[in-house]
Amino acid sequence: MTEAMQQGGSYMYRTIRSPAVPAAAAALTVAIFSVDALTSLDVAIAVLYVAVVLMSVWIWPRRGVIGVMLFCMALTLLAFVLSHDVLRDDAALARCLVSLAAIAITGFLAVKGQDATQALLQREEALNQARNQLAHASRVSTLGEMTATIAHEVNQPLAAILTHGQAGLRWLDRDQPELGEVRRAVDAMQQNARRASEVIQRIRGMARQSAPSMVPLAPAALVQESCDLLRRELHRLRVKLKLELAADLPLVMADKVQLQQVVINLVMNAAQAMSEAMTVAPTIEVRCTLVPAGEAQEGAAMIQVEVADNGPGLSQEHMERIFSAFFTTKKEGMGMGLAICRSILEAHHGSIRAGNRVPQGAVMRVLLPPVTGGAS
Repeated sequence: MTEAMQQGGSYMYRTIRSPAVPAAAAALTVAIFSVDALTSLDVAIAVLYVAVVLMSVWIWPRRGVIGVMLFCMALTLLAFVLSHDVLRDDAALARCLVSLAAIAITGFLAVKGQDATQALLQREEALNQARNQLAHASRVSTLGEMTATIAHEVNQPLAAILTHGQAGLRWLDRDQPELGEVRRAVDAMQQNARRASEVIQRIRGMARQSAPSMVPLAPAALVQESCDLLRRELHRLRVKLKLELAADLPLVMADKVQLQQVVINLVMNAAQAMSEAMTVAPTIEVRCTLVPAGEAQEGAAMIQVEVADNGPGLSQEHMERIFSAFFTTKKEGMGMGLAICRSILEAHHGSIRAGNRVPQGAVMRVLLPPVTGGAS
């Protein structure tokens, strides 16, 4: 097949096939010309050149297809001149004209098809870029809402480093320095420095605007890491978080930052909804499980991430519109979070569903296809 490649802002076609395709096209061209020029069959043999024109679509870009079309038309005329009486054989002339018309029409439609494919690829690329930019803006907005959490997450290990450093100095200042205690203090400082570095790396990863990187990921670990980022914020909102993460789940092929964004968005939405509704003992339960093929609507086994709360739940009207862009139930909100989540999951060949739970609360279910044969 041809593959659209973006070069300098314009789309170019690049061949990605084996040499067998152009070789077959050349052999077919020689065979058609030989039969057409060296035999006197009362058949429009040259019509078969349309197959060569169609094969050229898989080999060359627009100009190449036009060149092949003109070349086939020239061969048709040459074969007619060599094998027929140009002035007397009206039937052969009619067959020649029919063949020329068929080749020209096929070439025209082939070029139009290439143009349409190129335009579609350009629109898809523009849509993907817009989606990635919107997702990045949403991540930055989420980070802005989590400023207090981020400051705390970084400040905690820094404060621990200071404390252990001071303790180490006190052990060294003794008449008989306790080198064992000093070593333990230094080890603790290293651990907290790594912890601070990991927090900063996670924040940088969410804030960075880069092309999606699809790699095999352990879904339970991704959910755990995403929720760890939110613990301080959930504590501030007085929301209890429960995690139920199944062991040995298959891997998923995904972009880590984008899936973290989905999990963080769903958990924060639930927490903020319960906070606005002043829910008593607000609780969020996050589960990560494998749905067997027999139970999944998709007909195949799926990884399911479920975010459930005990808040006010969703009305039927909200349920129908909740994934629409610019629809929000928050007092202050753009209404883009869930729309972006759905867009991200569709790009991962997954889906998201909203519902209510008994006796109260809302539940969001994210479904992702597992990597065949992969395990966390």
